[in-house]
Amino acid sequence: MNRKNQFIQSGLKILKFKSKQDLIENLYLKAIVDSYSRIDKSIAIENEIRDRFIHDFYYQNPIIKELVQDNILQINWERWVFKNEDDLGRADLSFAISGLEFIIECKRLKNVSQKYIDEGLYRFINKEYSANESNAGMLGFVIKGCVKDISDGLQEKCKKESYKSSDFTEQLYNNWSHSFKTTHSRVDSTEINIYHLFFDFMKN
Repeated sequence: MNRKNQFIQSGLKILKFKSKQDLIENLYLKAIVDSYSRIDKSIAIENEIRDRFIHDFYYQNPIIKELVQDNILQINWERWVFKNEDDLGRADLSFAISGLEFIIECKRLKNVSQKYIDEGLYRFINKEYSANESNAGMLGFVIKGCVKDISDGLQEKCKKESYKSSDFTEQLYNNWSHSFKTTHSRVDSTEINIYHLFFDFMKN
């Protein structure tokens, strides 16, 4: 077992999670869904909506607040990442603990937008983000239209982009109704598993 995996296993054991997937689904994603139940759901720019989640993570969220305040769980936003040796990019949000980083790309949506693919999914497939990780996430902030229709439409789009059926995609994520999971072959033939969650921000 290499040093990174030793750190990950140590962290999982301390936090009482069975696996990376267990940690992602029952800590990070569960915290996101829990925060959504409290935060302002009015229309706003993408970064403002994301920042509502972050503020709640720090001060209200009963699932992760203590971990964040005790500096055990790191939450980063506008995180600079190396896309390649000459270029930098900024990921919208990430959770990091004991050698495991879970990067999330956020997108504000009015329809089944190709930008979700071109300026979101491709950043993972091309290894601009999460190059050394096997899991990542995308959040869709829906400010117009039907959340279900947009989620369903983007699921079909994602399935056209180096998609692979896998054990990961066969397991439903049951904690949020407007969600799906995809696995994609990356440019170096490694695989990336992505959670996609969609939230209604159409309140006036």
